Amino acid sequence: MENYTYNSFTLQLEGLNVSEDYVYTVFLFIFFSYLFIIVVNGGIVVLVFLDKNLHQPMYLLFWNLSINDILGSSIILPRLLVDMLHPPSERLISYYECVIQAFIIHMCGTTVQTVLMIMAFDRYVAICNPLRYAAIMTNKMLVKLTVSAWGVSFVLVGIMVSLTIRLNRCMTMIRGLYCSNAALFKLSCESVF
Repeated sequence: MENYTYNSFTLQLEGLNVSEDYVYTVFLFIFFSYLFIIVVNGGIVVLVFLDKNLHQPMYLLFWNLSINDILGSSIILPRLLVDMLHPPSERLISYYECVIQAFIIHMCGTTVQTVLMIMAFDRYVAICNPLRYAAIMTNKMLVKLTVSAWGVSFVLVGIMVSLTIRLNRCMTMIRGLYCSNAALFKLSCESVF
């Protein structure tokens, strides 16, 4: 068996395999779940943005988590809903769209973890140094921590995805609901050590 390279720019997603009897039921459930996610997180974003009393570190970190949740669910769920209505052979995605989707999904996951670490630091300072809390957790410090959370996520995931896209591909089937770094990695037939 020969090792061949097939760098196709069109990939096929396995998607969500649901019986034809339940496609519309599952579609409506996912659609209303997505609407709920957008409305609730959008409400938190607007509330924190408009209410000056909520311009405190913990609420601004909640604001970051809501933005991240809107971004993460908006990159996965609309595509999943569209693919559910197509037969498996027509669930196609371009390679570049797949890479962008994988990048944003992993960046959202990494950003959640870094923002939660900042929230833990905020609570640690509030509990262990309550009298110095206002001096330590200033708006300037919060901006630095927030930018670093998103920046570190961007750099780490950028490195991870760039190491994956340099590999030649010999397969075109993405096994899963969406594109991820692991799914892109599995398309390669090269030695990945």
